[in-house]
Amino acid sequence: MQEFRRFVRGPVGKVLLAAIILPFVISGFYGYFTGGGSDSTVAEVEGNKITRAYVNSRTQQLRQMLRQQSPDINESVLDSFIRPQMVLEGIVNEQLMIAAARNADMAFSDTQAARMIRANPAFTDEGGFSETRFEQMVRSQGMTPQGYLDGLRQERISQQYRQAFAATDFALPGELAEQRRLGEQSRDIRYVRLDLDRLRGEARVSDEEIKAYYDENRDSFMRPEQMKVQYLVLSPEHYRDRVDISDEQIEAEYEARRQMQQDGATRRQVAHVLIAINDDRDEEQAIERAREARQALEQGASFAQVARDYSDDRATAGSGGELGTVEPGTLPEALDDALNGLQVGQVSEPVVSDAGVHLLKLESESKPEMAPLADMRDAIAADLRRSQSQALLSEDLVTLEELIYEHANLEVPAEQLNLPLETTDWVSLQNLPAPLNNDRVRQALNSDPVREQGHNSDLLELGGDRYAAVRLQEVEEPEPLPLADVSDDIRAQLRLNKARDRAEELATQARDAVEKENADLDRLAALLGTEVEEEQGVQRGAAEPDMAVSDAAFATPRPAEGQASDIRFVDLRNGDLVALQVTAVADGNADPLPDEQQQQALQELARVEGERTFRQVMTFLRDSLDVELHPNRLADTDAAQ
Repeated sequence: MQEFRRFVRGPVGKVLLAAIILPFVISGFYGYFTGGGSDSTVAEVEGNKITRAYVNSRTQQLRQMLRQQSPDINESVLDSFIRPQMVLEGIVNEQLMIAAARNADMAFSDTQAARMIRANPAFTDEGGFSETRFEQMVRSQGMTPQGYLDGLRQERISQQYRQAFAATDFALPGELAEQRRLGEQSRDIRYVRLDLDRLRGEARVSDEEIKAYYDENRDSFMRPEQMKVQYLVLSPEHYRDRVDISDEQIEAEYEARRQMQQDGATRRQVAHVLIAINDDRDEEQAIERAREARQALEQGASFAQVARDYSDDRATAGSGGELGTVEPGTLPEALDDALNGLQVGQVSEPVVSDAGVHLLKLESESKPEMAPLADMRDAIAADLRRSQSQALLSEDLVTLEELIYEHANLEVPAEQLNLPLETTDWVSLQNLPAPLNNDRVRQALNSDPVREQGHNSDLLELGGDRYAAVRLQEVEEPEPLPLADVSDDIRAQLRLNKARDRAEELATQARDAVEKENADLDRLAALLGTEVEEEQGVQRGAAEPDMAVSDAAFATPRPAEGQASDIRFVDLRNGDLVALQVTAVADGNADPLPDEQQQQALQELARVEGERTFRQVMTFLRDSLDVELHPNRLADTDAAQ
């Protein structure tokens, strides 16, 4: 069963991510099209134009979403992975689905969309749908309410279309048995391997060859430009000895925090029953129904049951009326006042608000407790020290920025602020010492004011409340490295070149021996100077002896029982060559699984087949519907990134 899961979830899962899931996450479901000239139109689907500005907007939104999910993600990796071309493909796929769904008379009405919006907990306030909250949240995302409604309809229509294929496929027990037979199949192989590292170890390189290579490639062995950089750094550490935190300050801060916490809001766990006031029920009738609900409580019904039977707040009725944890001021004033008069476990009399009539139950209340001073002393001292250091740093930053601009050197700024002025040894721009190993420093040292005009740099923010200013003192132009410094590197390169040449020569001889002389593996082993090896029970995608070898073994036609397959050659990424034969094949177990596992496996196989069918449908739509792509017009989008 495990091998079957690995078979259907490995490569298939990757294809699904790349071809199906990611494009629809990218494309979103609102505001697809905007106006613009023909030069800004990067694609048309059934006459609907997709603009460069929209693709750029969606690209930036997706990148921002991934940044929020993975704050430490490398920006260069993010920008190279989330490309406008990929985003455009997702938008086109979405529009193809919507067009096909409309052609198939699929529909999702405004009434259905409005019902979904009203049932969305994100748009509720005081236990019911709030048009004000809905409009605020929608506009905060750059949409209009109508645009959100239209987008929701489009999204649901496209989902219907996709599910019509992806969620309706099925798998038969015979198909599952065949998948297991193939997916869990193993193979025995014999092989010989031409090891490039062995050939490299056997290669010999003379001093004359090294000298000749050096002379022919002298420009490749240049020492980078060297420089001496004068710099000063301003950071919180500079004030460490200037900040003294007393016991009285720590105790005063602790007392202030304790008082603030005592004055803080009490946290209450609250549940409610809401009786709505509407066209069918006025306030008096709502109060009367609330009293009926309260009478049910007095007769022994649980609050959760009463909420399910009486509450018009659909968002909370099913969960016992739970509103969660609230603080004073969170609820309307009338509800706050009612809660203030309740003990834990009590239920209020009917309370009227703009949303209707409520019964409130105070389930629990608590106030955060302050840890003892002894436990917080070190943390408070660190906070006070950090705060005072930051205040001193902020004052000196303004002064330092003025000084480095006004003076033609860094000596005066360093002296006036009592900062250490340091100078590096000879370094390259790519090999700056730790305090300066920062891209902003490199940019400053490469700028015309610093490099060409000899000025101080601007004040550079290095992160972590660290700031620096730099100045170039001396520069040495690039020059060829001495032969003695690079001879070892040249020797290694020449040995590798010779090993590759010898490997190519032996590979040609081996292939010729098989093709022209029908040589067997023993003959190839002698030719390549190696031995025949065996590997039994190789699984699909196995890493041993190499994944490319196992893939080749399963791509080889099954040999007759008791015989070996023809010899197959595989070039590995590291330069090795493998010649292999499949000597035996053992099919996976095709017997029916236990009932529960059998059903799970059939569902998984059906899902995979459904996704495969849907990819084929998308290919058909791309070929049959009117699609025009202008990816060259995305160049301006790339430049804007």
